[in-house]
Amino acid sequence: MGRYLGPKTKVCRRLGFMIYDNTNVEKAYMKREQEPFRRKQSEYGRRLLEKQKVMFYYGMREGQMRKMFNLARRTKGNTSKAFLIACERRLDNAVYSAGFTSSRAQSRQLICHGNILVNGKRVDIASYLVNTGDTITVSERPGVRKLVTDVVDKKSGYVAPDWIAVDAKSFTAKIVRLPVREDVRLPVNEQLLVEFYSR
Repeated sequence: MGRYLGPKTKVCRRLGFMIYDNTNVEKAYMKREQEPFRRKQSEYGRRLLEKQKVMFYYGMREGQMRKMFNLARRTKGNTSKAFLIACERRLDNAVYSAGFTSSRAQSRQLICHGNILVNGKRVDIASYLVNTGDTITVSERPGVRKLVTDVVDKKSGYVAPDWIAVDAKSFTAKIVRLPVREDVRLPVNEQLLVEFYSR
């Protein structure tokens, strides 16, 4: 599966806020005081921008976005909220939200290399959706444990969201409840997402 390898600062400027958890990108973003010239947006452009916010924030590609939206559409209730909640439930996001990695990209790398266990079983699919009661554990490989320890130490004072109970000493996180719309920290108009995929 492909991933975005282009200039991250350019993406942040286009979307209008810091979407990546990267100190160097943030410095470059803050350094330029002048706002980029923005032409008048069409209705399609507004919907596309909201879709791109979610895509870059969670590190997904178009195919995954479509699959997630189709899943949300089959879910009872509000489709737009179900879509964002499904994105929040992704394993790579859960590992990042627990504070074990410095970015979602690093979470995906750990998962794809088989260094994350869910309920004691190795899971190497970053898009795996966690459920209430699931326990996420970091592999016991010394190199992996050292990497996670360094991240946890660097993020001292970090508070995980309410839907995840974290035990940093045992490198364990438990999903105590499913996330709700209020747990999604991304500033996005989810209704425009539905309009984009329903066109």
